[in-house]
Amino acid sequence: MKKTLLIITILAILTLFPPAAKPSGTTTGMAPTDMFLLSFGKGAVQAKLYSDYFCGACKALEPNIEYRLADLVKRNIITITFVDVPLHQNSAMYARYFLYILNDKKEIGRALKARGALFEAAQLNITDKDRLEDFLAKKGFKVKPFDAKPVFSILQGYLREDKITATPTCVTLKGDKKEFHQGVANITKVLEDLK
Repeated sequence: MKKTLLIITILAILTLFPPAAKPSGTTTGMAPTDMFLLSFGKGAVQAKLYSDYFCGACKALEPNIEYRLADLVKRNIITITFVDVPLHQNSAMYARYFLYILNDKKEIGRALKARGALFEAAQLNITDKDRLEDFLAKKGFKVKPFDAKPVFSILQGYLREDKITATPTCVTLKGDKKEFHQGVANITKVLEDLK
């Protein structure tokens, strides 16, 4: 019953992000269809990390994997894509600000620090856009807004393709082998096992 409710909730929230129109020529910053904003590394192991800033287990996972992810990206072992799952009513706003931060400057260390700040803001229950912007500015993050609808449309496709039913989930693809890992311990272990 709980799993069915989660699937229904995800599908309902996904309807908030209709398929995007072609980006206009007035878009500020990066082309919004460039998914490179959310992907880091050039490794043979492809990974998608599905999380929600308002998910307690997702927040607990971050400190366990930050250093490991940065190391795997630096050594070109992994290509990691961060996929924000809009489970909470304010998750989409947080996902948008993560994109805005990366649009200003894209680096794995900065992305991980931004995620940490957004998890902290969610724990503080910051649900107002202006308060979130102030919080991020105090943490040293600049934002560069752009039309994120095309990116959200791509993320929506990832959620459907991988049939995500819980967060945190890490989907890895090594050659033709696709694996799903859920929960803090399982995701931490799969990342630690990558050489």
